[in-house]
Amino acid sequence: MKTRDIIITCVLSIIVVILYFVDKSMETEINYADKAYQIYLNGEVIGLIEDEQELYNLINDEQQEIKNKYNVDSVYPPNAFKIVAVNTYNNNYQTVSDIYNMIEERDDFTVKGYTITIKYDEDDYYEGEEVPENYQINVLDREVFEEAIRNYILAFVSEEDLNAYLAGEVEEITDIGQVIDNMYFREVITIKEAYISATEKIYTDAAELAQVLLFGPNAEMDSYTVQAGDTIDSISEEYRLNPQEFLIANPNYRSESVMLRIGDNVNVTLLDPIITFVYNVYRIEESEINLTPTTVVDNTKGYGYKEITQAGVAGIMLTHETYEVINGEDSQQVDIVYNETIREAVQQITTVGPSYSGVYISGDWGWPTAYPYRITSQYAYRWGSMHYGIDISGPGRGSPIYAIGDGTVVEAALDGTHSRSDGTYAVIEHDGNVYSLYAHMDSLLVSVGDRVSKGDVIGTMGDTGYATGVHLHLSVSYGWPYHGSYRFVNPLSIY
Repeated sequence: MKTRDIIITCVLSIIVVILYFVDKSMETEINYADKAYQIYLNGEVIGLIEDEQELYNLINDEQQEIKNKYNVDSVYPPNAFKIVAVNTYNNNYQTVSDIYNMIEERDDFTVKGYTITIKYDEDDYYEGEEVPENYQINVLDREVFEEAIRNYILAFVSEEDLNAYLAGEVEEITDIGQVIDNMYFREVITIKEAYISATEKIYTDAAELAQVLLFGPNAEMDSYTVQAGDTIDSISEEYRLNPQEFLIANPNYRSESVMLRIGDNVNVTLLDPIITFVYNVYRIEESEINLTPTTVVDNTKGYGYKEITQAGVAGIMLTHETYEVINGEDSQQVDIVYNETIREAVQQITTVGPSYSGVYISGDWGWPTAYPYRITSQYAYRWGSMHYGIDISGPGRGSPIYAIGDGTVVEAALDGTHSRSDGTYAVIEHDGNVYSLYAHMDSLLVSVGDRVSKGDVIGTMGDTGYATGVHLHLSVSYGWPYHGSYRFVNPLSIY
């Protein structure tokens, strides 16, 4: 080989060797880049560590107090915590202890559980009424929530009815009685697995959570020790409850007629449910029809003469009806499916002689609605406030509303023309400083100053104003209601 060729070959060999080692050197740099973990908290980088599992283990070991409090095996970083694996040449690592201390100082550790969200629908509230914000409940185990919901439902219905509904075994009825069907919650309730801050309220006891669902999260529970002579009615009146609310708060009692034992402690806390349990009732019931007695003046009789010339006989009607029950309270509207007259009613007629003044005034009061009807709400406390009247439903929208006695219309207003909750309403003044108020009417057929007689149609049944269904609200008072001195009385007491 020539000298020149030898030199060229040597030079090329040296270049190849140099390139080989340069390539290996670069390859070595890439291969030896370190794997590390960048730590973020609330979107901010707080450090770099070599071992993520070491951090998780330290959190779990150090937070023994949280583990004992909730009886859990593991505690986790905050929800705003994020860890990202990176390849880096930066060997400026923080210790796991330093990162742990920063997390503990800036945020809350979490436990694994479930978050329940209760969403309220504005369509379920009156115009202008404040719609609650979504409500959140935290539980460790979803079975706690499921048991609490079941306990909540059992405050309103019997276990037998609930089990029959859940099993799809609700029977049809053809005789007097009732069945419960179509149970649901008005709100949208969702449940999802989540990491929950250990500083938030987390329910671990179903009974405690059921109490919150029924009485509200801030309720101060109030109890009463039964004394001699106490009844459910008397205790309810004392604590501004109605008897049905007492039974809901004390589900071990199923009837107002139950005898209370002296020394027993009963719950007298006002209900303030955070969810709305609704169910439908189909009922067949037998009811009496009592026609309003009438008086006939016979001028051939002597002054002061009075005799029942036709005895009244109550009619009997078999009514099929359906209505909703909302958190234990019957809805204001009852829908009549159909009814059957078993026995016709006979009106009582009293014949009287002429009075010295030439006018005979009957002391009888007429009923304000058509048949069949049902009283859906009594003159009683309701959710801590007094309901100064009775709610009557059944005949349906547009059915006639009658004046209960002779008198003069002193108020008549359409819905939207005033600030009261009565919707379209009328007030009639009767003899003896007695006034009757008719609220939530669909239409108004009288004006202020009109003179009406008992039984005259003054409007039609509706659901204007603050109403949960078609019904008539009837109030009776001594003195003009909401004007000066007045006192409401139970309308049923005048019949």
